[in-house]
Amino acid sequence: MSNGNTAARQTVRATKAIATRAALKKLNLATFKIQLILALILILFLTVAVLIAGLVAVISGGDQSDSFVGTGQAQVSAEVTQYRDAVFNELDQHGLSQYTELILALMMQESGGKGLDPMQASESFCGSVGCIQDAQTSIEKGVLHFKNVLDRTDGDIELTLQSYNFGGGFIDYVQSNGGAYTKDLAIAYSQMMYGKLAHTGNYTCHRPEAIEHQACYGDIGYVDAVLRYLPSALEVDSAALGEGTSSPLARELKVNSHYGYRVDPFSKVRTLHAGIDLACTYSDSIHAFKDGKVVYAGTASGYGNLIQIQHDGFITAYGHLDSIHVSNGQQVRSGEAIGYCGTTGASTGTHLHFEIKTELWKGHIDPRTYLGL
Repeated sequence: MSNGNTAARQTVRATKAIATRAALKKLNLATFKIQLILALILILFLTVAVLIAGLVAVISGGDQSDSFVGTGQAQVSAEVTQYRDAVFNELDQHGLSQYTELILALMMQESGGKGLDPMQASESFCGSVGCIQDAQTSIEKGVLHFKNVLDRTDGDIELTLQSYNFGGGFIDYVQSNGGAYTKDLAIAYSQMMYGKLAHTGNYTCHRPEAIEHQACYGDIGYVDAVLRYLPSALEVDSAALGEGTSSPLARELKVNSHYGYRVDPFSKVRTLHAGIDLACTYSDSIHAFKDGKVVYAGTASGYGNLIQIQHDGFITAYGHLDSIHVSNGQQVRSGEAIGYCGTTGASTGTHLHFEIKTELWKGHIDPRTYLGL
């Protein structure tokens, strides 16, 4: 009997062992299936996240600071245009080809594409003017200087541009005074540096505004000067421009100076004339081009007495006025008298400097077509 019981117990144990192994096998298989399903869910989640991130980047257009660059080609001279491919290739090596038009605008302001150092990179490269003697080296060193400044400003285009002109010390100054570029900080820094270096005789004020502030180190108007060559990131509705408009002068319009590049009568440098000059006399009143809101009424460097009016999607500007008859924030109607013709500011005689643009100080377009000229 004992042998029979022993055999029975062994049979039971063997049966249990087989059942246990079968159960464990099923459990392991189920666990593997669960792990596989979880892995597939994770992969699917990551794929969707990447697609959403890419979609957001496309919709947002990338870094907001790039909005200064706008779309389309910079409005620069043929001398600068010839360097477009060289600038693109050099920027591309640093992964910065999206700044090609900005660099061309910078070159336009620096040299107009003339000379052996069109990016005026000698001083940042070797500490003295004139050490670069060929355009390709100028582009290489100028782009490198731009990249170094851009890296330090975390992509702040205005601070980058002003620091390209002032040098890296301006970045430290801004970071110690709020951390973001402002025109007031540019003026203050230039004043400070000019006070330290005026005795060297190496610095001269080139703008009336700089003389007024005794801010003659570098160019305090450099940011606006560069950006005016760029197409605005905003688009103008051409149809809206032509609806409900009036002539800015109650007389036949005669253009004294067209929109486009010309030799500035004061600086003697070829620059973009960002509006058109219309003949008028002190007795001629100036009229609002269209219904809008006055967003600037006062004096501005070069413009003299200036009025700027915000319309739907664009701004008109009226410069060199003898007198201003509106105030900031005032609503005006198309054809309403807003001032009188004059010759204030950087002007060679009575005329109206008239501009159409997409932003307060940039995004200029040729007004001639919209005046029927």
